[in-house]
Amino acid sequence: MSEREGIISPLAAVGPADAYQGRPQLVYRPGLTRWCLAGGLLLFIVLLWRIGAEAVGRQLWNAGWALPLVFLPYALTISCETLAWWFAFPPGRWLRFRDLLRLTAAAKAVQLLTPSIAQAGEFLKIHLLRVAGVRTDIGTASVVIAKTTMTIAELLFIGFGLTFVFGFTAVDPLIATYAWVGIVVMGVGVAGVLLWQRTGLFRPLRWISRRVGALGAFVDRHEELLRSTERFICEHLEEKRRFGLSCLWFFLGWAFGIVEAWALLAVLGLPSDIPTALAIQAWSAIVTRLTTFIPGNLGAQEAGIVMIFSYLGLSSESAMAFAVLRRLRQLAWIAGGLGCLAKTSRT
Repeated sequence: MSEREGIISPLAAVGPADAYQGRPQLVYRPGLTRWCLAGGLLLFIVLLWRIGAEAVGRQLWNAGWALPLVFLPYALTISCETLAWWFAFPPGRWLRFRDLLRLTAAAKAVQLLTPSIAQAGEFLKIHLLRVAGVRTDIGTASVVIAKTTMTIAELLFIGFGLTFVFGFTAVDPLIATYAWVGIVVMGVGVAGVLLWQRTGLFRPLRWISRRVGALGAFVDRHEELLRSTERFICEHLEEKRRFGLSCLWFFLGWAFGIVEAWALLAVLGLPSDIPTALAIQAWSAIVTRLTTFIPGNLGAQEAGIVMIFSYLGLSSESAMAFAVLRRLRQLAWIAGGLGCLAKTSRT
């Protein structure tokens, strides 16, 4: 297809800094994304119509003066993710924390606007690091490590959340079995990725390049860069302290989502105990992971919240009001992230 979308190609993101000219190459697969977006939007509209926009509006009106407070807890999550990324770099002062915070917010905005399965936010990080003067091999290695530690932290958080939820509520044994099977499968996948990184991240690329002429020329041209990136990744995996700290800060970022869920419940005048907030956050993480092909998880996120609220004995009107508040928070931070991206692009 000749159409283009704002997703940075991996080949464009990995090239050496001195060889980079103009804008990064963009690639697009618009058909499926547009259908998923349309389906998510339709699901959102149907939910709002079936539950009742007026009833949801009354719930939101009850927030009153406390409404602006719902945007604050997410700042803790962004800060934790920035610290986690900070520890994914090799030792040394590659960027100031505030600059890395700005890049994190910018990449998060793009990630929330695109299907997370496309990894547009990760490719954007590599590009922005290069623009900021960070060597391409170090920048790429930091993004790969951060993505790995984030996945590990997410898996641990979901496991912890499900264990806690199953401990204080009655759950259908079949649902619990499916949940644990899913966690085990994800764990095996993460272990496989770690083994892959230890044996050489770009080994499959080299194997394919020996059979595809054009790709072989690319690999030969950038062999030194690829090997340097692999070396930094392997060295970081050996530095268990920094790797562990990156996992810890990503885990805390997920945990601060509980604070946000608690704050949203309190603002809406709903039962705002920690177990309820934890159940909502853990289930939201599962829904987000299962619907990575939908831009911003539109519709699916709202449907998931309605499901968990129903399970917790809360009304669908409260669920939709909660979902709308979380969506408003998301839109506000997307706007802030895009502002950071514009500022970074001008520097």
